[in-house]
Amino acid sequence: MHCREKTVLTLIYPRRPSEGLVLLGLKKRGFGAGKWNGFGGKLDPGESLEESALRELQEECGLTARIADLHWRGCLTYIYDTKAKAMEVNVFDLDKWDGEPIETDEMAPQWFQHEAVPIDSMWADDDYWLLQFLDGKLNTPFIGRFRFKGHEGLASSEVLEHSIAPLLPASVPGKTSQPGAAMVVSTVCFLNAPSLRPLESFLRYHLSKGFARIMIFVDAPDDTRTLNVVRCFPAARVLCKVRGPALLQEQEKLCPSFAALHSHVDEVSARQLLDAELASIIAPDLGCRWVVYLDSDELFFTHDDSVVPHFQMLEERNIYQMTYLNHEGVPEQKDTDDYFATVTLFKQHHFSVPLTSQARSSLHFWMERSRRSQYFLFYDNGKSACRSGCGAVSRSQHLWKLPSGYKSCTALADPRRMDPEGFVDCPDPCVLHFPVCGLRWLIAKYKTLGSFPEKWLGKVSVSDSFHKDARDLASCTETAAGALEQLFMQEVYFDDSAEAARQLQSRTCIRVFGHVLLLDSLPDPDHAPEAVTAAGATSIEMFDGLMGIEKGWILSKAMQYL
Repeated sequence: MHCREKTVLTLIYPRRPSEGLVLLGLKKRGFGAGKWNGFGGKLDPGESLEESALRELQEECGLTARIADLHWRGCLTYIYDTKAKAMEVNVFDLDKWDGEPIETDEMAPQWFQHEAVPIDSMWADDDYWLLQFLDGKLNTPFIGRFRFKGHEGLASSEVLEHSIAPLLPASVPGKTSQPGAAMVVSTVCFLNAPSLRPLESFLRYHLSKGFARIMIFVDAPDDTRTLNVVRCFPAARVLCKVRGPALLQEQEKLCPSFAALHSHVDEVSARQLLDAELASIIAPDLGCRWVVYLDSDELFFTHDDSVVPHFQMLEERNIYQMTYLNHEGVPEQKDTDDYFATVTLFKQHHFSVPLTSQARSSLHFWMERSRRSQYFLFYDNGKSACRSGCGAVSRSQHLWKLPSGYKSCTALADPRRMDPEGFVDCPDPCVLHFPVCGLRWLIAKYKTLGSFPEKWLGKVSVSDSFHKDARDLASCTETAAGALEQLFMQEVYFDDSAEAARQLQSRTCIRVFGHVLLLDSLPDPDHAPEAVTAAGATSIEMFDGLMGIEKGWILSKAMQYL
């Protein structure tokens, strides 16, 4: 798989709703010449969506307006079989402006009654949604996708695939919260990143899945690349806070854990905990009842179209915290610009792996690849969603400490905690983790993390692990790249189709395609998974010489039974 590039654009419709009027423009030149359309175009460098929409409106028909009067209504993706890039068009309307429409070099504006809109002289996709939108029959915000045979001539009138649907009401950001309204929170730094594509995909994916808002904490004030990506998404749904004195003062004022964590703010973990805690405190004022803290290499995955019904179900069951299984991505390409759009193979959390000799053999395969006998190279204690505004404080990036009497549940049948009453069988949603899923991403990660301390927040020792080995190798500047590449090729990169088939057959690994389909990834013939008959499993007695995570794997089945 490889990711499809997208060009971000705006499309704005001035309207007089009480009169049933909409302003359209006849395109006089360039792409779409001869067609009626709304007003808009590409973003200029450093512009936000909203700034771009208003600039294009003024340039194309002379109207001026304020951002406060602009309403984001939805997002449409356009794919043309004759163009490599897709177009991601953000739709706005407004009913307040200054001035009167004037003809420009690019557009000839004209008011139309809704019933007189010249659909036959517009882009072919407008027939599927525009009149419904104008007449209030298509709820907003909406998400749509259209695939055209071509972008010019008769081919531009042939729609090969189409879909459009409104997001659920709880996905609409507002100060009045609705059951199931949720926010994703992440602390990010892309200063050393090989590409910004994963950040774009992280935002696109979670917005499409119905999260009402995403709050991004930019960990470095000079990370202008991250700020430029955030500006390409609707300000009503993607919020941004930048590390600096103002954020520190806000956290000192509002976060109960500030006094304990402030002395460790040079550690990324402490900053993450404070960011998560602050987001949980202010989420109710942003209309969000749930907060999910994720890293920028994680997706809150569900096969369902929206996350809203799941969070509504938690509320109905009076659950205030839910901890989800995490599965670890396995890169089958040595490198990629966007791991979210290319990785489809995942090691299942070992609590989800069936208790069979074939599965045990498959678990051994991964542990024997690791110098530390690790199955997962990174964490295996899940990630949690928490009800906002309930007084919870951050215990870690994975778990919240709730006030006494509030119900916490987990999808992990974890013998380390032994909480059978709190166990809920919940394989979906889950967290897909894409750690160092490409050589350049491994090198960038440990360049950014630097020489982190031996103890987490001065308390918990960092165990001997892949994480610690990568830190130590990265610190030797003369040999870092070569040593990290060797580590990556030995323990991370995986290019064995026969073994992959065996892993899938034993259900130690799973294939997940939902995220790559949503992100419009393209098949790559050089790396397409092959259908291969599984190789025979090595015979291993079920309880002989337990290693690594095997004891927990076995005990988890007993806990699920309890």
